Amino acid sequence: MGQFGIGQPVTRFEDRRLLRGEGRFQNDVNLPGQAHAVIVRSVHAHADIRSIDTEAARRAPGVVAVFSDDDLAKDNLGTMRMTVNRKRPDGSPMFAPPHRGLAVAAPAMSATRSLS
Repeated sequence: MGQFGIGQPVTRFEDRRLLRGEGRFQNDVNLPGQAHAVIVRSVHAHADIRSIDTEAARRAPGVVAVFSDDDLAKDNLGTMRMTVNRKRPDGSPMFAPPHRGLAVAAPAMSATRSLS
């Protein structure tokens, strides 16, 4: 096997620094006047959000700005909506893939139970 073959050990140089708690991450950087963005999503998967009341968030101390999808649409800045297709090309749901194994195994399992 050559010098760069599959299965060769890779020398890791970052472990010692990270294990000693000396890692530096993006969240460790704090600059004067820095602001953070927070994106609030529905707690329910695939929920249709009908309305959002942003007034309480706008009045909260330290809040610089609050944007909703409507605000972005007014200024032609795009959308915050998910644009992922939730259906497969054949029309079946994306989140529940078809599984032939279960369709074949279920009758076999029920037949086995009825024999015992």
